[in-house]
Amino acid sequence: MSIDSSAYSDPDYFKVSLQTPMLVGIAGGAQAGKFEICEFLMNKFKGSHHETKVAILSLTDFYRELTPEERIRFESGDFNLDHPNVFDFDLLVSTLKRLLQNKDADIPVWDHASHSRKGWRKIHAVDVLLLEGTLVLYPKDLRDLMFMKVFIDVDSDQRLIQRTKKLMNGSGRTLTIKELLTEFVTFVKPMYEEFVAPSKKYSDIIIPRGYENTAALKVLESHLEDHLHTRAKNSVSNTASPSTSTAPSSTSFSIQTNTISASGGGSSLSPVKKVDGSGDVDRASSPLSIKSNHTDILAISAESRYKDIPE
Repeated sequence: MSIDSSAYSDPDYFKVSLQTPMLVGIAGGAQAGKFEICEFLMNKFKGSHHETKVAILSLTDFYRELTPEERIRFESGDFNLDHPNVFDFDLLVSTLKRLLQNKDADIPVWDHASHSRKGWRKIHAVDVLLLEGTLVLYPKDLRDLMFMKVFIDVDSDQRLIQRTKKLMNGSGRTLTIKELLTEFVTFVKPMYEEFVAPSKKYSDIIIPRGYENTAALKVLESHLEDHLHTRAKNSVSNTASPSTSTAPSSTSFSIQTNTISASGGGSSLSPVKKVDGSGDVDRASSPLSIKSNHTDILAISAESRYKDIPE
């Protein structure tokens, strides 16, 4: 059964430009391995696509400056660095929009020890943008810019173990075990449960166990590489056969929704459930379960929200 496209107000929602830089959002709890997965993808892209330009951005580079009152609380160790209101999402969105328009952009350089902006660095136009952070799937205007949304689903106890190995918090201060546990219970865990975990329903791919789930990483890598190959072929085709029209044009493709069974037997169309009137989709309502070497992967392809829409 096909998805009823009338449920979506904007038909452009179903089209993905082959020329726009590919923005991939990677969310999950603190110490879930988000940055490590970004590095994994960057190395894979650079290895197989030598001309592909890749950049990694971290949400923690986009903290906002503190007020004097907040500064006092921060210095006493009583300031919540995991709440959405401590980030400058407006600056992040405007920066990403420049990069998605193939323009250079200035990125904040954040000093985590003093929790202040110490300068800027320039990022030139790239082919792939990897954005990682606990709350990168939280704001809708940020999600709307993404080609794919990924959630790294790692158990809180495992993430706490990883945190204790570093004995360092988001401000760059070295903590005692007691201080670290207090911070985790007071700030990190409640913010995860209130803001981070609920954003999982917006993800296209959910990767349990994080970086150690190599089978799931292969699924993610394969899908992104497919898009890079399609983009490269389209670029070559446009170079070989330039358009005679003087009007600007953009190439896009329509995608059909398929639910694939790991046990075989072909594919079938599956509806996807909207969570509200915003156009977002509840991924948890129709996950694609893949079993490989006794490993369950909740992987929902980015195409699963689309229907074949006529041009």
